[in-house]
Amino acid sequence: MPPLLSHFLSPHLRALLPLLLALACGGAMAADAGADANPELERAAKLRDEAKALRQQADDALAAELPKCYERFLVNRCIAQAKDARLATVGKARALEAEANRTELAQKQRAATESGRTRTDAPTEPAAPAPEGVFTIQPDPMAESTRRQREADAIRAKEAEQTERKQKDAEKAKARAQAEAEAAGRAEAAARDRARYEERIREREAEKARNAAKDTAKPAN
Repeated sequence: MPPLLSHFLSPHLRALLPLLLALACGGAMAADAGADANPELERAAKLRDEAKALRQQADDALAAELPKCYERFLVNRCIAQAKDARLATVGKARALEAEANRTELAQKQRAATESGRTRTDAPTEPAAPAPEGVFTIQPDPMAESTRRQREADAIRAKEAEQTERKQKDAEKAKARAQAEAEAAGRAEAAARDRARYEERIREREAEKARNAAKDTAKPAN
């Protein structure tokens, strides 16, 4: 404290002066802290937390559903539906992350403008506003793996269907050939029976003719 100022203050005020200075410094620090707090950045952080929670929720739901799918009749269909449900939830998480990215970028550009600096990692011109509901989707390794798995499942299902169709066609052809062979056998047996019947008829007619000839050849009494 300057000696001249201390000379004009009463002893009581001189005793309170350190406390008043401490309170003033504390208020200034609090004001600085309040100025540094950015509601938009806090909102972006909350959006990222929500997106992270959604991704975790999607992964947990898929992990819980897959074992159940193997107990059902349409296994591949159940797996595809479970993966589609995960992708839908991940899409919501990506939308939140995209909004957080836009918010943070806007705040960085605003801070750079206010400080009179141009950041090298930020565009020098404001980006065109994105259409409502449109956001950039970054490639998701899990989604790509899911897509490849679904394609492989579809190929296997198609191959199994073709194999089953070939087996059924072969069984039908075998049954048809067997039926034709049985029909041919019955026709041949019928032809043999008819030939034997006609042969017996001819033999009977010949025997009648011989008997008639013998009767004619006998002398009359």
